[in-house]
Amino acid sequence: MDSRQSGVSRTGGILLLLILLPALVFTAIPNIFWGFAHSGDAALVRMTQQAKALGGAYFSLEDFEKTQIDAVITGMVNEYERGGTTIDRVELTNNMEADDLLWVIAINAVLHQQNLDEMTAADVRAFCLSRLAYTPSLVSSGEGDAITITLKVEVQRLDPEQLMDSLGFDDKARTWAGALYEVLSESGALEKYRDQFEAYRPSYGGDVPSGGGSVTPGGTGDNAIDISGFVSPETKNNLDLAAYAIQAWENGWGYVWGTYGNVLSQSLFDYKLQQYPDGVGQYADFIRANWLNRRTADCVGLIKGYGWLNAETLSIEYGTNGMPDYGANQMYQSANESGSMDAMPEIVGLAVWKPGHIGVYIGGGYVIEAMGTKYGVVKTEVAGRGWSGWCKIPYIDYMEG
Repeated sequence: MDSRQSGVSRTGGILLLLILLPALVFTAIPNIFWGFAHSGDAALVRMTQQAKALGGAYFSLEDFEKTQIDAVITGMVNEYERGGTTIDRVELTNNMEADDLLWVIAINAVLHQQNLDEMTAADVRAFCLSRLAYTPSLVSSGEGDAITITLKVEVQRLDPEQLMDSLGFDDKARTWAGALYEVLSESGALEKYRDQFEAYRPSYGGDVPSGGGSVTPGGTGDNAIDISGFVSPETKNNLDLAAYAIQAWENGWGYVWGTYGNVLSQSLFDYKLQQYPDGVGQYADFIRANWLNRRTADCVGLIKGYGWLNAETLSIEYGTNGMPDYGANQMYQSANESGSMDAMPEIVGLAVWKPGHIGVYIGGGYVIEAMGTKYGVVKTEVAGRGWSGWCKIPYIDYMEG
């Protein structure tokens, strides 16, 4: 056992007792997937849904450097370039390893005492992002007109002992976390049940048209963001969200996975090709020909970009204004008000959702959505798109209009 596990794996009767509970939980996983979900017991059905939501959040973290880290770097590149520093290259060194995810699950579970009623997908993502440690630096090379500016970002590996210290874990909590880690590691549960969470994993190319509804491509405007028509620029509200989405459509914004409304510079595009060689890479020629040096967003990035928009500077600043860095599924799951499509109220600025994809309802039976790489931001009819439900987006104030 290496030093990373010292102090958390102890012997004795208490260890056996603490291992028993998580072991029983993982023994029950097949029933959660194939039995409990079909139970007539409302509590078991709710437990199943919550377990799947948490599992999906955890599995989405397996590509942690390609989600939260990617969003952070995207924000850094745009911040430097807004300040007049052109980034020519981005280099990422990621020291996180596979068992870091197991420690995150174990420690976060103990933090909530394994209470499914207290744990949410949003909490999982917020917890992991808050523990993300990275060091950025700018490096210049070359001379004269041939100077190259490289943004280097090094992501530190998770230190479980340090994390438990910061959370104030006592010996009992440390033992509990160590036991959970060992059960996860030795059972291979994450690998065994991976396919149960595929719906939560990203689709780099986005969605495609489906059904009989119309799809109207975006216009050919510029990269400017105009808030002169917003009803309340100082707040984040449903009416201005709809206006922002309509403007993105009118200006012909593109689609690149992991972006949220900033301009896709050459260095940012090169970085994303490096990060997603099989995802973004398969669309490289199309992106280069159609979306380079234009504003781009993925489906949920269109919504987050509005949430992160600074109304004074008109810059999109990652993680600001209280808007979390949610994925499409997490945004829908975290909503306090939601429902089926047949009961959707006529409220501008609602989100419409289906697994892995989300759009903004603009009224009159139409939606603005960042549909996919080959389509960009488009206007579609609600009917025929296969939406599963609607919700009021968290951290957006809903006004009458």
